[in-house]
Amino acid sequence: MRFRPRNVRSRLTLWYVLVLATLLALYAGVASLFLFLSLREDFDHNLLEDLETVEGTLTKEPNGLVSLHSNHPDAAEPRIGHFIEVWSPEGSLLFRSAALQNRAMGGPPGPNEGLRDPMPSTTRLPNGAQIRLVSSVYHVEDQRVVLRVAYSEEGLWGELREFGVVLLLGFPIALLLAGVGGYALARKALAPIDRMAIQTQKISAERLTDRLSVENPDDELGKLASVFNAMLARLQAAFDQLRRFTADASHELRTPLTAIRSVGEVALQEQKSPAEYRDVMSCGKPTHSVPCRRRSCSAATHGYFSSCSHKRSQFDG
Repeated sequence: MRFRPRNVRSRLTLWYVLVLATLLALYAGVASLFLFLSLREDFDHNLLEDLETVEGTLTKEPNGLVSLHSNHPDAAEPRIGHFIEVWSPEGSLLFRSAALQNRAMGGPPGPNEGLRDPMPSTTRLPNGAQIRLVSSVYHVEDQRVVLRVAYSEEGLWGELREFGVVLLLGFPIALLLAGVGGYALARKALAPIDRMAIQTQKISAERLTDRLSVENPDDELGKLASVFNAMLARLQAAFDQLRRFTADASHELRTPLTAIRSVGEVALQEQKSPAEYRDVMSCGKPTHSVPCRRRSCSAATHGYFSSCSHKRSQFDG
């Protein structure tokens, strides 16, 4: 069964909430993408700066391995999420930070690794942790090495998750407020229609002179009220014309009907033969000639007045 609100106010509110939800979802997606790209850019910038810093702290040990100067934070105490590896071109591990816990960052370097400009890339450690890695070729005294520096992306994704949680918590609250505000706005916008409906219910055949009030003739509701008022004016003109026609027809029919009634009453005053009755009744038929009707009517009228005169003379005697 298809859900459809019964009144326009509810449908407008529902459409408003749906459109706003779509826009908010689109905004949340764009904002999350923008935040991710911004964090990733800062992430890569810090990673490249740390790569240059580490290059200046590399020191060759007598045993051929490489270490960091004591002034670098990773030399004394490993920082969480900061990883460093130093490899020889032949694939020998020369240094690995304690934070990696003997986990390799991708294995031995390839022949072309670090030859181009440093470009951060995303990879995973053997335990599944996602890291952002950059590598470069560097010379420690007379030895060529491949330096790898990486940051854990856990902090970056953690910030994104916090941002997503805030959006998810604010999303229903925003939709609820939008629904209440949209319903109030729709109610205010449709209030003139309710007033027009109340005024229309009061208009009847006896009150065709009433008109709907037009608050603003330039908007859609004002144009609707103006068109309805024009229709009422046409109805009023039609009713007035019908009343005039009825009055005129009644006036025109009153005289012949009175004459026919008078002829009938005169004919019934005395006993007459069927032929005489037919002659009297023919006065009201349009098929007879005018002289015939006049003679019959005159005879009937003459008989009526003769009877009245006879009765009056008897009364006077």
